[in-house]
Amino acid sequence: MRRLAVVLVLLALLLDGFAPSRPARAGDSVVTRVLALTRGADRPLPTTLWYRSNPTGRHPIILFSHGLGGLPRQFSALAASWADAGYVVAAPAYPKTNARVRVDRRDIPNQPADAAFVIGAVRDLNGAAGDALAGHLDVNRVAAVGFSAGGTTTLGLFGPGHPAYLRAGVSISGRRPPAGFGSPDSSGLSGESKSSSGGFGGPPAALLFLHGDRDRVVPIRAGRDAYALAPSPKQFVTLRGARHGEFLKPGDPRYARVSGQILDFLAANVPVADL
Repeated sequence: MRRLAVVLVLLALLLDGFAPSRPARAGDSVVTRVLALTRGADRPLPTTLWYRSNPTGRHPIILFSHGLGGLPRQFSALAASWADAGYVVAAPAYPKTNARVRVDRRDIPNQPADAAFVIGAVRDLNGAAGDALAGHLDVNRVAAVGFSAGGTTTLGLFGPGHPAYLRAGVSISGRRPPAGFGSPDSSGLSGESKSSSGGFGGPPAALLFLHGDRDRVVPIRAGRDAYALAPSPKQFVTLRGARHGEFLKPGDPRYARVSGQILDFLAANVPVADL
């Protein structure tokens, strides 16, 4: 029985993406694979990638962050559309807020460092001999997109000292980072100096905020508070009649418009070139 239990645990880990990278699966034009990343023993970060099959040229990177109790696969349609447009999309399952664990919202302040780690690991694939993405990543063009708590995580990447290759961010139904919640590279700054600018700083980066005006989970005023603190260039889009994220589901009548707005913003600020 004990041996059977061990086998079942190992099988579960394989299915959940905590084992070594799975072979890529090719669809009509987009490939999906999982990287078994970890930032320390207690911070596994299985990361789903979406990218064009047989990539040519160099592709910008999009880091996507899920919300509380979410998983990357719940946003596969959105991610696949970005990959089809020429981006390489990386979506980690955060260790203490994904759907397979008991969610601990107190861990959200640790997630920007997780996101930065994943971005670094994906950028490293550009020089990984034998990898399908080797030589095909535009490592100096990176965007971050996040939903709900993932939106807060995304905004936390744009603190003082954030790298210049982080060109744009999209917060969907998110809120401002708490005081002292800045870029993982800005730990040398005092909490007071970071909170005075709402955690924002560093090289200029375009920010897009999208929020439903009937959101009861994260009220729109929370999104507007974050927008007010963010530096320019920035844009706030009010989604009339929308609640908390149903517009990100392909079956929703607003999905095409919202997903199009996000892709247009990405294309304008982190353009795909040299393909």
